[in-house]
Parts: sequence; C-alpha cells; structure tokens
Amino acid sequence: MRLCSLADITDPGGKGVTLDAADGARREIVVIRRGDEVFAYVNACPHIGTTLETFPDRFLTRDQRQILCTTHGARFRIADGYCVSGPCLGLSLMPIEIRLREGEVELA
Repeated sequence: MRLCSLADITDPGGKGVTLDAADGARREIVVIRRGDEVFAYVNACPHIGTTLETFPDRFLTRDQRQILCTTHGARFRIADGYCVSGPCLGLSLMPIEIRLREGEVELA
C-alpha cells in the first residue's frame, strides 16, 4: 500500500499519513526522510499517546536531527525511534515496516 511519494517529504523532514482500515479504524503514521532513507512510526508518543506534531508535517527538532513530540518535548532518534530525552526516556516509537520503491514509500 502506498503511503506517499519520497518527493512529498522535505529532506530532512517528515510527513503525516492517515490510513483508513477496512474495519473503519484509522491509523496515524509519520514518515521521516533523511536523504534517500525513510523511516516510519506510529504517530503516537509513548508517553501519553498524543500525536507527535502540533503543526502538519513538522516532526523534527529545529536542528532536524531528532523527532520531537511537541506535547511534552520528548526527543527520539530518527533511525530507531528511541527516546533520548523527555518524559518517555528509554521508550521507543512503534516502528512501521516500509520500503522505498521507484520513489514511492509503501508499507512492506
């Protein structure tokens, strides 16, 4: 299933994607780009479950080196979603398996 085009994501940057499941449930995902690498996580902070961004598609810290939860300031490594700072220190974002194929980001 296609999530977005790689060209839709700034480099470095992120894009929020909402998937509608057959049972009517919605799944919020964040796709992060760093060069030609892409990473995807459930768009929910492990602290209290809020979405990570306050403004659409703004998921990274000012220096663009970490994912930021704007609710409480938690910071996560891009490559593995591990929380390095904030109220959920030591926890991780839930990864989503994806692949990059012909410039398109897809669920694996």
